[in-house]
Amino acid sequence: MKTLQFLKTIRHLFDTMRNLENLQAWEAFLHTAKSGNISQTALLMDLDIAKVSRLISGLEKELGYALLQKNCRPFKPTRQGAQLVSVATPLVRGFRQMIEFSEGTAQKQLFRISSPIEIAQEFYSEKLLAYSRTHPSVQFEIIPEHSANALLRGEADLAVVNQWPTDTTNLIIRPFMQTATPVLCTPEYIRRFGLPKSPSDLVRHTGLLLKTANRHNTQFLYKGGEESGILKWKTLFLSHDQLTLKRLLLNHQGITVDLYFGHVLEEIKRGDIVPILPGWEREPWVMAMVTRQDQELQNAELKNFALWWNKSEASSALERVFNGRKIIDEAVRRMTDELLT
Repeated sequence: MKTLQFLKTIRHLFDTMRNLENLQAWEAFLHTAKSGNISQTALLMDLDIAKVSRLISGLEKELGYALLQKNCRPFKPTRQGAQLVSVATPLVRGFRQMIEFSEGTAQKQLFRISSPIEIAQEFYSEKLLAYSRTHPSVQFEIIPEHSANALLRGEADLAVVNQWPTDTTNLIIRPFMQTATPVLCTPEYIRRFGLPKSPSDLVRHTGLLLKTANRHNTQFLYKGGEESGILKWKTLFLSHDQLTLKRLLLNHQGITVDLYFGHVLEEIKRGDIVPILPGWEREPWVMAMVTRQDQELQNAELKNFALWWNKSEASSALERVFNGRKIIDEAVRRMTDELLT
């Protein structure tokens, strides 16, 4: 980009960002340049896809050149767009912070979300911060909790759960993800203790299982329409969080049927963790966002966030599950090939 044209663009940044829609246009461009996907930008900014496209197209028209290569997937910045990304990012962030500061006298809403802490850490924290940046009046607090109990006690405003409450009176439950979990261990564990060939063989092995206040540890595996007998283990270790299971698994301490594969996809891809007992899986995780109906009726912002969350996380979770299944299927093929050689 020529120096004069570049300076004019920076001047445009300063001149136009005082207008909120122009600021949104720059944010839409930067989000799309990073993700390569207008749909993801729309979900992140809580806008229609058509609105995001119009914002970016309007910005390109004002600048007089294209910012994104739209004839390829994922979208990529043009040469001029790529040069702008590094310069515009801190400026756009700064203008957004100025707006938030100027609105500091406005009433802030704190949404308390109860969630399994390992899920929140790995998948939700950045998404919540991004929502706060585009909705400056909303702030979040994460409460470590596997159930909806904190919501029912009035200590949380929303709950992310993998087990639905028994009493759903006055509750709105919005499922956003369903996925099964394979049986996992490490190659070193197999070398030390042998490879189980069926669920009944687990009686000779150490089980690393999840135990929370509202659910029993996993007792059955399923393969198509077939159900295993009640799982029996030589030794059993129960944990209240999945990251402890992951750490023990990587230290070759046992076999787990309770670790959501999203936590270990990179390890499975590298071969540090392998799926065993092909086809056998625990019952599916069904993740849902739960709110209280009376609170949604009284607080439109809470309802808007819950609807945005469900739409956004359903899309993200679907992509995670799809990519995860491909990685697991490839790992199963590798494992099968190794056993045959």
